[in-house]
Amino acid sequence: MPVTQAPEQADASQDPSADQPEPAPDDSSQPSEAHANTPEANAEDGAISPSQGNSVFDNKADQTMEDLLAQIRLALPVSNGSWSVYICDLSGGSEGTINDFSMQAASLIKLYIMGAVYENYDSLTQQYGAQTIDGYLLPMITVSDNDAANSLVSCLGGGDSSAGMEKVNSFCTEHGYNSTSMGRLLLASNEFGDNYTSAYDCGKFLKEIYQSCADTSSDPILAHAEDMYALLKQQQRSNKIPADLPEGVKVANKTGELSNVENDAGILYDTNSGNDLVICFLSENLTDTAAAQSTIAQLSRTIYLTYNG
Repeated sequence: MPVTQAPEQADASQDPSADQPEPAPDDSSQPSEAHANTPEANAEDGAISPSQGNSVFDNKADQTMEDLLAQIRLALPVSNGSWSVYICDLSGGSEGTINDFSMQAASLIKLYIMGAVYENYDSLTQQYGAQTIDGYLLPMITVSDNDAANSLVSCLGGGDSSAGMEKVNSFCTEHGYNSTSMGRLLLASNEFGDNYTSAYDCGKFLKEIYQSCADTSSDPILAHAEDMYALLKQQQRSNKIPADLPEGVKVANKTGELSNVENDAGILYDTNSGNDLVICFLSENLTDTAAAQSTIAQLSRTIYLTYNG
């Protein structure tokens, strides 16, 4: 059993601009079209789905994955929010989801900000300088710095944050992250929009980083994938997916928190049996965030040991 830890809080004495759990979304805000498919709206809440459609794999399924998804589904809390899970066996080529809905992204939206920045890296560094752009990317990913994220969005829009958010949304559309959208800056009011993603989209993004780094062709799936992978490997937040894994397991991940949201998405690499994995957990409407962190840690261990026990 992992040690239950308090919700992530930035140490203001060390980094006042680091990520802090944002306020719970205002119920009066209008969700994006992508977020219309909610667990409450879906008659098959709790359904298990092998991934379909746009995938670097050929939708390969196996009994181990199916059995694992069934086991994880039964272990998810029934009285602590809504949950979505994505699992990918990178070596075996199978993947699947549980309750794949568009949900509150929290700081997982920073994955897609990073992707959009690197897709426009040459023009951005020409305009603002590599030192400036790199100086925002590192804290945005490794300590979830909100000011750095908002600054990068502004840079993407040439000083216009709204235009920058459109660049992020265009990146998501072009790459098939169909349940993801950016509707507000970090810590901004959600009166006119909010930030959403899905476990599948996060998994697809991380899987494509992994595949791009492994691909020796001159046309990778994502630009600067090795740079993104390197940033994720420097992650300082380790109280969810990595927390209860066996000693020495390596994780490249990005977390996300709101006052009632606990998310984590990560690549488990250089595993002891050679079965690298992508694991993503999204949860919202939580009544106990510390318990949710513990759930993510415990189930991540279960997933890891299934393939690397």
